[in-house]
Formats: sequence, C-alpha cells, structure tokens
Amino acid sequence: MRRRLLACVTAVVALAFSTAVVPASATGEPAGPECRGMTWSLRDKLFDRHIALVSSDRTTDPYNGDTPCDRKLPVLCLKKLNLPQPGGIEVDSYKGWTGGRIQLTAPVAGTTLTSPAAADQLCADTFGTGWEMGEFHDGYGGWAWWARGEPMRLWVAVRDQPANPWDTETGHAMTWTTRFHRWEGDIARYGTDDFTNPYTGDTELTERLPILCVKPDGTPVPPVVDPTDEHNGWAAASAQISAPVRGTELTSRAAADKVCADEFGTGYRMADYHEGGGTDIVPDHAWWANGDVGRFWVSINDQRANPWNFPRT
Repeated sequence: MRRRLLACVTAVVALAFSTAVVPASATGEPAGPECRGMTWSLRDKLFDRHIALVSSDRTTDPYNGDTPCDRKLPVLCLKKLNLPQPGGIEVDSYKGWTGGRIQLTAPVAGTTLTSPAAADQLCADTFGTGWEMGEFHDGYGGWAWWARGEPMRLWVAVRDQPANPWDTETGHAMTWTTRFHRWEGDIARYGTDDFTNPYTGDTELTERLPILCVKPDGTPVPPVVDPTDEHNGWAAASAQISAPVRGTELTSRAAADKVCADEFGTGYRMADYHEGGGTDIVPDHAWWANGDVGRFWVSINDQRANPWNFPRT
C-alpha cells in the first residue's frame, strides 16, 4: 500500500513538472495573449543638433508592461561611446546622459524578442557591433535619458514647394521630427529642425522613413497651445506615425495619402507643413496635434515588464 501511494505521489510530481510554465527565453515560442512589454516615446529633440530625450510617459508601465507583445514596434537601440555631455540639455537622476548614440530598428513584434540576448542581437545585426537594446536605467537613473541620434524622422508634405517625394528634382524630400511630447497626455509638437530643407528636400528618397499622418477632426485647442502662433499652432487633428516606407514609393500625394488611410483608416492623410496655420516658410516651424507619437520597445532589467518575461503558449 505504501509503495502504491509513493508511486502515485511520484507520478503527480512528475506531471506537475511536465506541465509547468517554462520561461519565455527558454522556448522561443510565441508569447501568450497576456504578454505585454514596456514602451517609451520620444519626449524632446533639440532643434540645432541630433540630440534627443527618450522617455517613459503616461502610457508606460515599467512594472507589468503596457503594450501587447503581438504589436509591431521598433526597438530602441543604443551604442554606449562615453561621449561628453553636450551643453544645452537638462540632466538629473530622472533624465541622465548616456554618452551614446541611438537608432530605431524596423518594427518587430514583441513576440520575437525572446531574450535580452535576442533583442541585443537584433540591434547588432541592424546597426553593427556594440549596439544593444536600450534599457530603462541607461541614463544612470531611470524614466528618461538623453543620447545623440535622430530616432524619429518623418516624411511630411509641403504643398507650395517642390520638396516632396513626388515632385522633387534633387532626389531628396523634406522631413520633420517629433520636437516635443507632453508626458501628461498624447499631444505632441511636430516640426522642422536644423536639418530640414523645405525648398529642395533634405533626405534621399531611397531612405525608409515613417509618414506623419493626420486626420483633421476639429479637436479643441488645449490650454498649452497658443492658437494665434501660426508657426507653433494647433492642427485640430489626430496624428499617427506610419510604418517606414521608401520615399521612392510615394509617387504622388494620393499615393502617400493612401498609405495613411490604409494603415489608420478613412480620413487619414499625409501631414502638410502648413497644418497648424501660416502660409510662409520659416526656419523654425511646427504645430501640435493629438495622437500617437511613435512608441518603441525598451527593456528594464529589474522588473518583469519585458516580452521575454511572459509565458509562451
């Protein structure tokens, strides 16, 4: 009787171990539906230099993850170079200086990030030796950090200049950047910087960049925006950032608008330089809009908020 009981106990224990959940990094199988990973966004970009502040925001959940792992987003990659801290940026324990450079990969599903090593390898394969996935504490603090680089250049149309992918004569088209994102909500300032050329274009058409898409919806002006400032105005629209496309694929304004509508729905089209008002071209021009500011995967080494921390199915 005792032998029979012992055999039953042994079988139950064996069954428990055979059906136990295996850590994601051990299997490489698709993540279960509960899988969520942490994401950040671009908070600030200097006008005259390719220096950016990447950051958590109201959406970010560094404890449980905030974005389903089946969503395709770029990975924020960092190469630490011990570069000196530049002037003109505010640094503290919540937004430190990494001494490195950043770039974004093409969008990938979080389910493909099966381990820290796999994520780092994606960065190294994309950009070269020494590149790795950006981590929550890379600024030697947390929540946000500064680095050199231009993580969010965007194709934007300009209706009164030949600087669009479909009418340029230089092989270059105009691009903008996300200049500022308010931490408290999904409202962002998109605009020119020192690199932008709204007359003859600034970026080769062979480059793959997202399109800044807008849907005019008459959204009321928020208190933080001065509607009388025609070079920093309110677009009265919702904004989204498309998947990257080559400029050579944008053969007409209609083709560019279709990319936006196909990805985000009826009413979305390619954004134009003059959305926020104003009819002239000036060196420092921008406008505000509601909506998605472009999210990307970022890791965190002391919390279970990475895609690889979740069970596989």
